[in-house]
Amino acid sequence: MDGKRNNATITEKNMESAAATKIQASFRGYQVRKQLKTKSDIKNSKRSPRRKSSGKLIESGKMMKRDTSELEERSATKIQAGIRGFLVRRRHQKNSKKHD
Repeated sequence: MDGKRNNATITEKNMESAAATKIQASFRGYQVRKQLKTKSDIKNSKRSPRRKSSGKLIESGKMMKRDTSELEERSATKIQAGIRGFLVRRRHQKNSKKHD
């Protein structure tokens, strides 16, 4: 009887962990979409000249290509971080199953 109760506790913890992971992933996705929307709203506004995050002024034509590549670089980094987090959580989940 005690073994069944222990298995139920483990299953419940796994379900809670999976639910928490799903909630966190959804929230992170929401945050990224919100950031991208805010950035696109700023880009669409007709301000001239604008400031980059580094504080330097951006001229209309010259710096746009560099800004685009910087945005792509930051986006790629964000995606890579998400993948790494996913892989770490998956590895942790596999290791915890082995030890149980």
